[in-house]
Amino acid sequence: MFIDVDHLFGLKEYMKVHGVGSVLDFDSLMDADGQWKSLLHTPAAVMIVGPVATASRLAIPLIFWSVHITMDYVEDSLLGVFSAWEMALLCGVSMALVWLSFDRHRVSWPERSLAGFLRYEWARLIHPLGRIRRAFSAPRGP
Repeated sequence: MFIDVDHLFGLKEYMKVHGVGSVLDFDSLMDADGQWKSLLHTPAAVMIVGPVATASRLAIPLIFWSVHITMDYVEDSLLGVFSAWEMALLCGVSMALVWLSFDRHRVSWPERSLAGFLRYEWARLIHPLGRIRRAFSAPRGP
């Protein structure tokens, strides 16, 4: 998701052209032209990403930008915006991540079922302040 944060940069221009109400219009957002695209969706982005990659001496900015452009191309030309294939992929990846997390969780608590794991995760999600309080009140080692 972080890779698409650049769409927020295009939001101002999109609202200027289409109006503020269009941001909440689901049908216009599902149209490929209705998405908030920034400068990073044009070939001119190489002039931004290239120097960043060169200055940092890392290929990561170029890799992320390439993946971003490839994802947008595949979505626009092959899948469609929020298509059934994209939803199936999202659900499959989500289920795989939950299963991997459950598998790692079972190492510590082998007796816990998937339902117990989901209750545990729900409690962790709902009570972050309790988690922080427990972290600070835990006994400190020597």
